[in-house]
Amino acid sequence: MDRSLIIDVGMHVGKDTEFYLAKGFRVVAIEADPRHVKAVSERLSRYIDDGRLTILDVAIQTFDGETDFFVNPDHDDWGTVSEEFVRRNVEVYGSEHERVTVKCRRFESVVEEFGVPYYLKVDIEGLDDLCLEGLLGFDTAPRFVSIEPDQKSFEGAFGELALMWRLGYRDFKIVNQANNRDVRCPQPPREGAYVDQRFDGHTSGPFGEESPGAWRGVEETLVEWRRILALQARFGHQGGWEGRWRGSVAHRAFERYRRLRGQGPLGWYDFHARHRDPNGRR
Repeated sequence: MDRSLIIDVGMHVGKDTEFYLAKGFRVVAIEADPRHVKAVSERLSRYIDDGRLTILDVAIQTFDGETDFFVNPDHDDWGTVSEEFVRRNVEVYGSEHERVTVKCRRFESVVEEFGVPYYLKVDIEGLDDLCLEGLLGFDTAPRFVSIEPDQKSFEGAFGELALMWRLGYRDFKIVNQANNRDVRCPQPPREGAYVDQRFDGHTSGPFGEESPGAWRGVEETLVEWRRILALQARFGHQGGWEGRWRGSVAHRAFERYRRLRGQGPLGWYDFHARHRDPNGRR
């Protein structure tokens, strides 16, 4: 495991990547959308020039070569190779995607080239488990990982947690990204250098020991995730009350109640995991 390295899978507009660089880490950032690759390469060119940033303009797939990639013109963070994810966006939101052809590679080939990172952040819209599966063939794993879990079914998230358990992860957090605006980095820092960063809905927020909340065991995590999914099914971004009550007095009161309890609005969540071994030995 390379303690100086972070791999950012799903770079998007590069806010997470820039945060990791500011904290002193080297970053390998992976992004399939050519618009984001071009913009971030120009904005962060000084880090590319000094060797601290490598941007791979590829999609993660189960094979090396080329693949269909679906770009959403209205939501630039919804790019994906998952046709199931595209169908969901069409059915739930009526949001269409445009098909383009991009280069792709297996995640294990990235790790073979650059090494096992200290922290692995994954957000690739429906296929985060491809990166977890890609770690199975290595003797070590990242000290910390974060993924965007399956928010459609308990069974899907259960499978992702089981895969992380198989890799040696024993401590978990469920992080509500809707709370990002209230999150601050600790001083003194627990990961890398101190950065007075402000986070938003297009960032994953702090990582590792700086990620918000307390670590919990896998059983407690599964119980809490089942409860969150039940709330999401009724009141969340795909819930049955979505169109009828969003923005109403009742909806605002419900979200205020959740904020007072430190839970934040229902929305998108990340699973963070900490390896049982500080050196990531399997």
